Amino acid sequence: MKPFCEVVVADVLPAIRALITRELLTNYNLTQKEVADLLGLTQPAVSQYLRESRGKKVKIFQDNPKIMKLIEKLSKEIVTKKPEGREIQRRFCEICKEIRKAGLICKLHEKIYPKIYPCDECMT
Repeated sequence: MKPFCEVVVADVLPAIRALITRELLTNYNLTQKEVADLLGLTQPAVSQYLRESRGKKVKIFQDNPKIMKLIEKLSKEIVTKKPEGREIQRRFCEICKEIRKAGLICKLHEKIYPKIYPCDECMT
């Protein structure tokens, strides 16, 4: 059995990184190396996010305007304000909380482990 927190680590956080990576590459014309430096990643990791070798679950989040607004806002701040790691971490948590509140972690978890449903553990 996989608890929902494992879904967050394996699927949600990589998807958030992938969406931010794409936003920075597409809308701010940064190179993969520049994005890697801004996010504390390696250039190969950025390439994998771009090719969806990592962060494969982005579709479920792209369809949620509120989550995408938070992704866009954080991406803009990363480029314009260059926040400290602690602030970026806080914003990741904000995005993750919104994903949780929207029930999207439940949708991912149910696909991986359907036997435990109905379940509302991650909603509490």
